[in-house]
Amino acid sequence: MPSLLLVFLVASSAAGVAPGGGGGELKHIHLYMHDTFSGPNATEGGVVASPFNTTFGQVAVFDNELRAGEDRAASPLVGRYQGFIVGTGRSSPGYLTSATVAFTAGELNGSTLSLEGPFFGFAGTAERSIVGGTGKLRLARGYYLLKLIGKTSPETAVSEIDFFVLMYSSTH
Repeated sequence: MPSLLLVFLVASSAAGVAPGGGGGELKHIHLYMHDTFSGPNATEGGVVASPFNTTFGQVAVFDNELRAGEDRAASPLVGRYQGFIVGTGRSSPGYLTSATVAFTAGELNGSTLSLEGPFFGFAGTAERSIVGGTGKLRLARGYYLLKLIGKTSPETAVSEIDFFVLMYSSTH
């Protein structure tokens, strides 16, 4: 499925389907997300427990680091991955995530991506939608793939994120 979407995005870009008649550019952004689950510097955690004694209705928030590399200590911070996740699956675990990627360094400094989509578990690769953006990523559309690489300690983990963003040229 990701390759079919990629073909569609490239075809749309080549056909000039951008707002205002401008063309689009497909941009691949490869980053690493660093999570801290506990301790005084935790970057994510539950804020509302389920009233049903299941995952349904749970709410958690996150504010994870985005870095250029897998090694937290040796990689520059390029942004934040901030948002929330809500347990939406009543009969089987399912979640809805809404997040913002805020770039704080590099060529995309000051730009954001708006992300949304379902999350069905913590194994394998999760795919979600890019539904908008600001700054150099204004009107962005696309998808991203998130894959847990592993735990770097009992309290921390690192995930690989590949963003495939259709960006539109802007005169502003």
